Amino acid sequence: MKKFQLVEGSFLKNVVILMFGSGLSQLIPFAFSIILSRLYTSSDYGIFTIFLTVSAFLGVLATFRYDLAIMLPAKKADSFHLLVLSIGITIILSLIILIITLIFPEAISRALSSKDIKPWLPLLSLSVLFLGITQAFNFWHNRNKSYKALSYNMISQSSTTATISTINGFAKMKAGGLIIGSISGQLVSTLLYSLKFISEDRKRLKKISWKRLKEVAKTYIEYPKFNLPHRLVDMISITGIPIILMMLFSQSIVGLYGFMLRVLKAPIAILASSLGQVFYQQFSEKVAKKYSVKALFTKTIRNIAFLTFPFFIIILFWGPQIFSVVFSKEWREAGVYAQYLTPWLFFSTIASPVSQVPLTLGYVKTNMFAGIINNFLLVMIFVVASQYYSDPTYVFLWVGTLMPVFYIVILLWFYRIILKYEKTRITIDSVEANKIS
Repeated sequence: MKKFQLVEGSFLKNVVILMFGSGLSQLIPFAFSIILSRLYTSSDYGIFTIFLTVSAFLGVLATFRYDLAIMLPAKKADSFHLLVLSIGITIILSLIILIITLIFPEAISRALSSKDIKPWLPLLSLSVLFLGITQAFNFWHNRNKSYKALSYNMISQSSTTATISTINGFAKMKAGGLIIGSISGQLVSTLLYSLKFISEDRKRLKKISWKRLKEVAKTYIEYPKFNLPHRLVDMISITGIPIILMMLFSQSIVGLYGFMLRVLKAPIAILASSLGQVFYQQFSEKVAKKYSVKALFTKTIRNIAFLTFPFFIIILFWGPQIFSVVFSKEWREAGVYAQYLTPWLFFSTIASPVSQVPLTLGYVKTNMFAGIINNFLLVMIFVVASQYYSDPTYVFLWVGTLMPVFYIVILLWFYRIILKYEKTRITIDSVEANKIS
């Protein structure tokens, strides 16, 4: 009988390495949230949630989605130029954001329905700068299978964010303490990635070619052309929901909603992000070599569903009690929101690790339209339900009931295009075999 061994470069070993980093990086803020929930109010978290959602929305623009393409080129030199292109676009966009937030802070705060966020708007440029650079380096290290570096970086970022946020909380800095803590973590992540790149790949900087930058920008133009609008639509719903809640309910409701998502996503992301990064690397590599990918897809879906199901069952039945005991009675309502949104979060978690399937198989445009439909439905449910119910819990109940149906349809579509790829792959192999014979 062969002894079981985690061989170097194996799927399981890579997942374990990333799970350790992702797990610890998520458990750190989860543990600190027990303290932070007693240092900051739901109103503070409301402002912080608005800041994060706007930052995440602008962060999508940061690289024009060229960072996604870093994994794909056969030549490492092309990947390097995509990395440089992504970082260059990020720097330019960050400067533009800084200028706009300095000139129009009043108009922006009114548009976000929050006058309290006004003093912190210029920091959006820093957040977007660090976010864009980190995203690009994430894909660079993922391509190079530097999973230990990815793991260490995640831990460093989350521990810095949690520590600075806690110190600021004791200093009574209110929402600004959370914002500065988040940016501090992003800064540490950016510095660590930059130092690693300088130590290992600085020789490549001498080989930057403007001609090659233009070539890779043109070759992978589908990403800014189709994936960027798709992701922007995704972020419109993510950004729009807190703003809708702010307009129709209150800043405290936004804080409860934002806190609930941060708490629930902490344990979920341990699996989803780790499986997602390794799945994308393995999946794109197999597709490039015309290997079968159906088993990898089904195994990933099965594993994420099996491992997260117990967690969601616990939240479904005992969410309010858990939030009340762990984070204090002020946050019990956040547990109610979690209870109602559990089905939606469960199915979106299952779909998350395999979300790159359409992009890798060439369905960029179709995937964009699917994303538009998804986000249109989500926003419409929030808007329509808010018109009929003065209690936000009923709005969350409708979201938790209707949105899982869409994710089931999406997963079935992923499986269908994989089967289509398998048939095409077999046909090509047969033709080549006949030519040889």
